[in-house]
Amino acid sequence: MEFWKVIEQMNFNGRGYKRAGRWLVEDSGLTFSEIKQVRDMANRKVSLLYKQFLDDFRGSDDGFDDVLWQVVANGYEAFKQITIIELQDMYDERRYTESFAYAFHAVSEIEDEQFAANQTIKLEKAKQHLEDIRGGFGGGFVTKLVAAFDHADENNKKKLAKGFPELFELVVNDWYKD
Repeated sequence: MEFWKVIEQMNFNGRGYKRAGRWLVEDSGLTFSEIKQVRDMANRKVSLLYKQFLDDFRGSDDGFDDVLWQVVANGYEAFKQITIIELQDMYDERRYTESFAYAFHAVSEIEDEQFAANQTIKLEKAKQHLEDIRGGFGGGFVTKLVAAFDHADENNKKKLAKGFPELFELVVNDWYKD
């Protein structure tokens, strides 16, 4: 995966951010790890431009951010050849589109979905572990601790979760997450 080739194929200028993001996630053929690398590299490229031009740029912070992302979206040659004069002209003449950064929201959405799925799996395992302990697997102390948890009021369940997070934290957090 060559970063600038992927940026070119995303075709933000032709597709817009939603379709460019969908292409990256659905059609690029990249693994999710590679997709995250592309997103992270794009962020680093924008950060480099930010550091290079911040002191000389005149305009809004939001516009500055958008025009920097546009430079990255325009590809390798645009990135390598950009000057403060060209950057300022792009901004003043509104030769940028808001915002290539949005194309990478699809990556964050997948990360959020994966995190939620992992939390669900962890919660189910925690609940199963407690059921196993209730069924007699776990030793005397742990069995009595779970029994105490089962009979505790909400406040004491929170305290037990704090003291024994490996047993109760996920279950208690699931009850009180809203």
